Amino acid sequence: MKLKLTLSRLENLLMTACDDLRGSMDASEYKEYIFGMLFLKRASDLFDQRQAELRKQFAAQGMSPDDIEGALKDSDHYSGKYFFVPPRARWNQGWQEAVVENGQKKTIDRPALKHVKENVGSALNKALEAIEDHNMDALQDVLKGINFNRKIGQRTLDDDTLADFVQNFEKIPLKDSDFEFPDLLGAAYEWLIKYFADSAGKKAGEFYTPAEVVRICVEICDPEEGMSVYDPTVGSGGMLIQMRDYLREKGGSADELALYGQEKMGTTWSICKMNMLLHGISHADIRQEDTLREPQHLDETNELKRFDRVVANPPFSQNYIKKDLKFSGRFPVMMPEKGKKADLMFVQHMLSVLKHNGRMATVMPHGVLFRGGEEREARKHFIEHGYLEAIIGLPGNLFYGTGIPACILVMNKDGAANRDHVLFINADREYREGKAQNHLRPEDIDKIIYAYRANRDIEAYCRKVPKAEIVAEDYNCNIRRYVDNAPPPEPHDVRAHLHGGVPKVEVESLARFWQNYPQLKEDTFISRDEAYLDFAPVLADKRDIADFVATHQSVTSRHEEFMQTLENWWQANLPIVEALAPDAANQEGKPRNVYVMRRSLLASIEQALAGQNLLTPFQVRGAFANYVELLKADFKSIAASGWGPELIPDEDILQSQFPEVLEALEQAQSRLAELQALFAAADEEDFEDSDDTGVMNSDQVKDLKARLKEAKGMARLCKRDPNMGDAELYQREAEQIEAQLDRHKVLEDEVKTLRAMIKGIEGKRDELVQSAREKISTDEARTVIIERLRQLLMNIYRAYLRSDQRACIRSIENLWSKYAVTAKTIEAERDAASQQLQAFLLELGYE
Repeated sequence: MKLKLTLSRLENLLMTACDDLRGSMDASEYKEYIFGMLFLKRASDLFDQRQAELRKQFAAQGMSPDDIEGALKDSDHYSGKYFFVPPRARWNQGWQEAVVENGQKKTIDRPALKHVKENVGSALNKALEAIEDHNMDALQDVLKGINFNRKIGQRTLDDDTLADFVQNFEKIPLKDSDFEFPDLLGAAYEWLIKYFADSAGKKAGEFYTPAEVVRICVEICDPEEGMSVYDPTVGSGGMLIQMRDYLREKGGSADELALYGQEKMGTTWSICKMNMLLHGISHADIRQEDTLREPQHLDETNELKRFDRVVANPPFSQNYIKKDLKFSGRFPVMMPEKGKKADLMFVQHMLSVLKHNGRMATVMPHGVLFRGGEEREARKHFIEHGYLEAIIGLPGNLFYGTGIPACILVMNKDGAANRDHVLFINADREYREGKAQNHLRPEDIDKIIYAYRANRDIEAYCRKVPKAEIVAEDYNCNIRRYVDNAPPPEPHDVRAHLHGGVPKVEVESLARFWQNYPQLKEDTFISRDEAYLDFAPVLADKRDIADFVATHQSVTSRHEEFMQTLENWWQANLPIVEALAPDAANQEGKPRNVYVMRRSLLASIEQALAGQNLLTPFQVRGAFANYVELLKADFKSIAASGWGPELIPDEDILQSQFPEVLEALEQAQSRLAELQALFAAADEEDFEDSDDTGVMNSDQVKDLKARLKEAKGMARLCKRDPNMGDAELYQREAEQIEAQLDRHKVLEDEVKTLRAMIKGIEGKRDELVQSAREKISTDEARTVIIERLRQLLMNIYRAYLRSDQRACIRSIENLWSKYAVTAKTIEAERDAASQQLQAFLLELGYE
């Protein structure tokens, strides 16, 4: 049984290819090599696939072998996702090249691309150029810009590096029949773009917008079948692709959505074109040029083309040039050329190409909301005409390359004439912190979309602000002027600080926890008087609170009740998940669309968990949206290929069948990490081997080797001439030094052994997993996969419950920190310490 390629497997193979280049250049430099090679291998594999189909078809039509070979060279037989691949660009087929040497014509046999070992960079460049030349309609200027011979610093990539790079792609099968689900390659391409964005850091802003921000813009635009969608700063194309996927999610046909985009940067434009093609989107009209200077999408009258939806994340705070600006009527208010004020020029362009009932969502820096001058005039224009429908404030540090908070401007021409307010949504406090960036959680996205669609006030979150109020503020749209989401000041009870006790009013402010966890309040606090409580005797210290809450019967029982409700829901809705698989024996018969399943289950789980108050509706929906997003590739695989054992993760197979392999690998990795840390510590200044491990830094080793040589030399001299000194003394010194060096070398040898062991185990692990996977039947795989789907769902919701539990613990700990120790107690402890210090000073003779 041939196992199909899963998304996780493809990601691992692509990561290996990236690893070969990572040491030679930055991710921002080698990303085009990865994209170019992926496109080249995919085009060649599809060409082979198409040739096999055509051979079969022509043979069935009775064509002779010679006629078949002739017909296969006709490029008209290759269209849509199939590109005609000329001989020099074919991955698996050698070819012959006619050359002239010394005035004589001769034919030279050339190897298939995968076998090229010399002048590899030139061979790859010529292969990409040949594919582009033979498919100019779709690929003009897309591939020729990729140069495998480009200098990186002072050198180019050598043949060995590039040959190894090619061999990594030889391991990646890219025919349609190799994929677990049809859009697997598109999903892998998106993963690559995200990977390069993470690696490139600041430079990533030009081609990548965080998926959570894109999702908000897409849901606000809410595209329908038959619409046209436009992104004037398209980057790598993620916004347009998500617009298509969202339409699918709603049950619409993605073929009924016309996609248009324009991008200034040549490399990014090329990545976008490849992204579209690898997603199977051949009809997208993506142009290259500066959108402000020369918009490329025109209608039949050479006027600007109009679109139903516009979505964009333009480059923040750029300058522009007014000279030769085409279609200047797009800009009712011209921004200054200098001072990095081009932001609202992009907005005006987008507004100008919006149909009379169109809607747009664009990401902007916060400065456009409150700066004066021309930007104020532009805001006035948007508001007076009723175009500005909503402003959404986002958290800071969401985007690559800038930590500043951004916002989303929503413009809507539909109903603009009667619009007398602007909806302000302040979502800048609701996010998850990350190491390099912050992230919007699924529930944060859900809440923003809910607030926009509900179009009504939500306290400390959003408000419909009348136009007159904004005019009175001189068109200043700073979000906090209208929606203040600052938390209330921390209350402090002076009497409680002085005399002890916890104010009842502050305990009652935690009513949500007491309602969710009955009896917890009564067991945490005891009465002091009418207005104050004390902590119960069971809590002798602040550190006791966490364990007390976590093990409290009301907390554990409520959580168990919630999880049982979730378990019941899963069992009741399992047939919908099972019906994804194209299994004739399935009672539901016909396989379902993943997006349809998501919509159905989302509504169902929201209803099932509506009665509990542990999680908000936003968290319930957000958690499930996160669950489906994490497993989207698995669900697509099930829908396309059924319950294949490919979907069982390697670690799960190893854990169940080869735990000793995992244990050996973990032990080796742990010991290696320990030794590496030891060697790293030895190289630090003032290192002392206090644990007597025997490790030394390189200078110590060098010094000891010199001393050893000297001691051995002196021992030999003293043996020949006793007057030179005591030979035995020098011999003992040499032996001591050798013992020290041997101890150090044992550690170095252990590192080498561990590295070899880890490499061997990893190689063996892959073989074991492959052989074990081939023995797993479809029914066995189905059981394992369904249990994994169930466990992941349970774990996601369990994490939300733990988060609520931690919030409860923090609230009680905060009360302890404020009131458990009174000011009088602190003063008494201070006085006692002062007296003790005075007594010590007297003993020492100080008065």
